[in-house]
Amino acid sequence: MRTGVTVADVMRKSVVTVKPSDSAEKALKYMVELDIGSVIVIEGKKAVGIVTDSNLLERVFYKEKDPRKVKIKSIMSHPLRTIGPLLDLGEASRIMRDLRIKRLPVEEKGRLVGIVTETDIIAASPALFDLIAESVEMRCGLPEKGMKMISGVCETCGTFAEDLTLKNGKLQCEMCKE
Repeated sequence: MRTGVTVADVMRKSVVTVKPSDSAEKALKYMVELDIGSVIVIEGKKAVGIVTDSNLLERVFYKEKDPRKVKIKSIMSHPLRTIGPLLDLGEASRIMRDLRIKRLPVEEKGRLVGIVTETDIIAASPALFDLIAESVEMRCGLPEKGMKMISGVCETCGTFAEDLTLKNGKLQCEMCKE
């Protein structure tokens, strides 16, 4: 479903980055001090990977490695999946769901311009519901009293009906409106 809201509308524009040659300790320090769950790995000006809190737990601490000695390139997740800022937010959330990831870096013309997380999408959700409701209302209009609907589910009995009528603020089938 298209939401009419783009990734650019909700993404975070400030992205914390590290280099592949940096230590895991540097990534950890950024994550703790800035209260974030990931850092993007850049090589030159290109985003090439991501280090998440899970990467640190599984690939450094669980294996009892020294984070000062472990290099980012050995623990980062790659290749990096990125999206564009004009992508519909609904599509971005489907990509995250399908790939089972919580964060998507945003690139425009090969340059990192932001990041969108599942938290950003959840925070935008109440506003999205309002926007979607407004959009439906504008396209379809609310049915007026006595106006017939082509088909739908009766709000009184829950059965599917070909002709629903608005009565007492509810869409009702022929049986329930009587």
